[in-house]
Amino acid sequence: MPNLLLIGGNGRNAGKTTLACKIISFFSTKTEVTGLKISPHRHFYNEENVIFRNEKIIVLDEKQNTEKDSSLMLQAGANKVYFVMVKPEHIKESIDKLIELLPKNLIVCESGGLHEFVTPGLFLMVKRKDDEIVKKNLLPFSPTIVNNDGKNFDLDIQKLEFQDHQIKILT
Repeated sequence: MPNLLLIGGNGRNAGKTTLACKIISFFSTKTEVTGLKISPHRHFYNEENVIFRNEKIIVLDEKQNTEKDSSLMLQAGANKVYFVMVKPEHIKESIDKLIELLPKNLIVCESGGLHEFVTPGLFLMVKRKDDEIVKKNLLPFSPTIVNNDGKNFDLDIQKLEFQDHQIKILT
């Protein structure tokens, strides 16, 4: 999926959502951006936002103005945001449904497990600046490691480019 910018993290509170929102904000003035949050945890949700549900997967069309990660993506300028609740063992099954829903425009996705099943145009792994890499299982997927010092990221967002339905970092 060359139009997918995937953001994983080295752990909780690494800054994944903050980085996702900065990237969405940067691109939303130039192109349509779809936000995607995939979570293994069940969250409270409004029935009216459900666009797909089976016994393993729930897909929501985020419309709420809250402090949830998916809502923050919407507030950052995403045209549409999907929030997917799926256990890690069922992520592969959720991809078929997502492919039906997702457009060819830029997709900024925060997910801890999607990298195992799709090849994104760009895979970022966010970590706190002085932390050791704990999630070494992500390294074989060649992520670009982005350090977060608590205020700033060492990724120059200005060097990100989305052209011809592909996201990349200019060198």
